[in-house]
Amino acid sequence: MDLNALLEQFSNGEVDKQKVVDAIEEQNSGMVPRSRLNDKNTEIKDLKEELTNRDKQIETLEKSVKQDSELQNELEQLKQTNADWQTKYQESQLNNAIKLGVAKDANDPNDILAFINKDGLEVQEDGEVKGLDDALSNLRESKPYLFAETKPTGTSPIDGKNPTGGITKEQFNKMGVAERNELFTSNPDTYNQLAQQ
Repeated sequence: MDLNALLEQFSNGEVDKQKVVDAIEEQNSGMVPRSRLNDKNTEIKDLKEELTNRDKQIETLEKSVKQDSELQNELEQLKQTNADWQTKYQESQLNNAIKLGVAKDANDPNDILAFINKDGLEVQEDGEVKGLDDALSNLRESKPYLFAETKPTGTSPIDGKNPTGGITKEQFNKMGVAERNELFTSNPDTYNQLAQQ
């Protein structure tokens, strides 16, 4: 539109002042009119605020994800610790059950525990160890010295039928020094009878 025509419309009250100013600026400088520039600046300001809000939301989400990740790692560590304790508990339960199962036969249950193959051994609900008999028989064959022979206790009464308290000369001959000392201390009469036979 021609600037003169626009001024004429302005003088007749058909156009407002801002349109005339915009037309003059556009014609003289070839630039964007100030009102359009102001609109664009406002729009840019709004977009910047929106970007700032988006950045804050992203930062909050990143922190949340990081916290979730840390919580997940902590949860995994707790699960692993719990599994380790469960394994230790089961191992301890198995060891105690084995010791109880071999207590009467072993010289030292701890020695049996050190040498026994625990693969396939399992504590049952009644406290018995499944597979213990087989494992013990294998161990008896390979390491018989871990198991006690029948030891004389000296508690059997000596009578006319069995003057040595139930201990035979053969058993006496198989006794070690410690067993013979124990028999001598607990029942010297039986010891002397067996030694003289």
